[in-house]
Amino acid sequence: MSLTTQRPGTGEQVRPGWWDQPFGVFQTNLREIDADLDVERTLDAVEEHGANVWLLNVGGILSHYPTRLDFQTANPYLAGRASGDLVGDALTAARRRGVRLLARMDFSKVAPAIADAHPEWLYVSPAGARQEFEGLVSVCPSAGYQQERLFDVLDEVLGRYDVDGFFFNWFGFNEVDYAGRVHGVCHCAACVTGFREHTGLDRLPDRAGDAGYRQWRGYAAATIEALTARVRAHIAALRPDAGLILGTAADVLFHEANNAIGRTLWPYATGEAVSALRSARPGKPVLVNAVAFWDMPYRLADEQPEMLGQYLAQAISRGANPSTYIMGPTGRIAYGGLSAAAEVTRFHRDHRLDYTGLAPAAEVGLVRPDPLDDDGRYGTGTAEHRGLLAGLVERHVPFDVVPAGALESVALPERFRVLVLPDLPSLSAGAVAALDRFVRAGGSLVATGRSGIGTDGSVVEWFPAQAQTAVDTDRDVVKSSYVQLDDASSVEGALLVPRHGRHHRVTWRADAAARYRLVEHAPYGPPEKAYGHVPGTEPVCGERRHGSGTVVQLPWVVGTAYQDTRLTRLRDVAVDLVVERLSDRPGGRLPVVVEAPEQVEVVVGRSAAGLVVHLLNHSGQRGNGYGPAVPVHDVVLRATGLAGRPARVLAGEATVQDDGADLLVRIAAVAGFEVVVIADGGPGTDDGPASEGGTRG
Repeated sequence: MSLTTQRPGTGEQVRPGWWDQPFGVFQTNLREIDADLDVERTLDAVEEHGANVWLLNVGGILSHYPTRLDFQTANPYLAGRASGDLVGDALTAARRRGVRLLARMDFSKVAPAIADAHPEWLYVSPAGARQEFEGLVSVCPSAGYQQERLFDVLDEVLGRYDVDGFFFNWFGFNEVDYAGRVHGVCHCAACVTGFREHTGLDRLPDRAGDAGYRQWRGYAAATIEALTARVRAHIAALRPDAGLILGTAADVLFHEANNAIGRTLWPYATGEAVSALRSARPGKPVLVNAVAFWDMPYRLADEQPEMLGQYLAQAISRGANPSTYIMGPTGRIAYGGLSAAAEVTRFHRDHRLDYTGLAPAAEVGLVRPDPLDDDGRYGTGTAEHRGLLAGLVERHVPFDVVPAGALESVALPERFRVLVLPDLPSLSAGAVAALDRFVRAGGSLVATGRSGIGTDGSVVEWFPAQAQTAVDTDRDVVKSSYVQLDDASSVEGALLVPRHGRHHRVTWRADAAARYRLVEHAPYGPPEKAYGHVPGTEPVCGERRHGSGTVVQLPWVVGTAYQDTRLTRLRDVAVDLVVERLSDRPGGRLPVVVEAPEQVEVVVGRSAAGLVVHLLNHSGQRGNGYGPAVPVHDVVLRATGLAGRPARVLAGEATVQDDGADLLVRIAAVAGFEVVVIADGGPGTDDGPASEGGTRG
């Protein structure tokens, strides 16, 4: 039996293991022609990279060991290997060096002969066709191969090899293939039955956008989570010290950081993903797998080095463990970005004590909308979320991301002072109740767009707005209208920002304090006729006390407007509201203040070493990728009220001094990233020796 503990406030079981300590992974994703892999040479490269865990292909699509199961395909190239067993050779060599070995499994596809023998296992398209790609046939997670035979494979592997854990690739429903072709929702017999039992609906949707598709996604997610939980329990029963790296029900949560042609780069994607996982499931570690090649069809072309470095720097700053993923044996394909990935991986290894137990500690929570929650009226809240996230980064306001679906499970009053709700299209009754408790306990909400507004125009009863009266979405109505931020009596000369994007007009409750005013549309051309704006009286923002806390409601998509325009005055409208609420404390000062260009992101966490502040240099961001960053010089970090605490930087040079009650860290330069560690306790605290390369105050 394995020991499990329950995370406080949830029913989630957390199983302790070696994965609770910081670790680094190197993945060699092997082709069938790589059965001659030199395990000693590979382990040299793994250790040189800074990793202490090797992720190796073991079974599923292709078994890299001599399987006895007739529904597995043994790699025919194993015949050319002296032992005939790559997995056994790898494990023996890894154990001799103290490197852990993870088994990479892929149960998403089978060989045609197996598919012909077991059609009941296969994915079936809405048109009744099976899905084939590069000589393999896709199976369905609802059917017998993954629901039953998968466990036979695990039994065979664990019966032969003392592996340290498993990772399952492509563990989900195959609506899209490797070529990006959309095949749609699976219509196999198991899905037809399972969907009906789960939802009560008789007809499966065919593809995204069809009626019932959201219910299908709910069924698919529930199926994968239940299967993951079964797999995790099965592994734990057979090998208590072996973990599962996968989805939400696994021991270690997983995120893959990669690039793709045609997909616009979201520069903060990795940090956002890790932050959301850590907020929703704080008891579980996260692994971020950085892909060393440039998009899936170009597996032999290396990714830009700085892109790999960004993936992993963002990962470790949020408390995740770094992993690097290559194709084939080490040294065979020229992946020039590996040096950048190794630099971060070795940094994480060399400062292991500082990363032990690193957990999110920002006082601002930015809620991430679920696109599937959208009701189809105005698009999703993703643009609003991203505009606000970018604004917080550029203004150096530390934040953690909270998935909208986790609002009911996260201990909000204990974790945050301010929550930002970016144009959330719907809030469940449980989420509203959780937010109610948060505000009553003294927290603050900053809600934008339609957050808190129902489809019928009603508003959450304790929000500042009383009812929605109209929604301005017509560009001709919005054009040449403004939001006035000051009290000037004349429009000309007033502090104005353009009213770009959707605006929900509302009536305000009698006890709501009004802020900002709407300046209505007037002619804007030709220049001779561009006049006629008059000061407005309609408030655009309202603020209301609720219990011991405050709700600020701005029913306008100001984050989307900033995402579209990058006009900093639009950004500051939203971020100022957050900073005001965050500063509502004795002395009115923020806990961590950083003086640096807006390209420096501030991430705040806590570990066994104390307060850990990462400074990430995004100056290399360019278009759809990252290039070399420009070093940022003379960065100043002020830690409010922490004078006298031992402090050090981990990457470069800094001076530390007291400035009244505050601790002042003056950093000479931030190249790729810098880390400031401020120990708990007062002067004389025995915090251990400073990490190599650091400066101790």
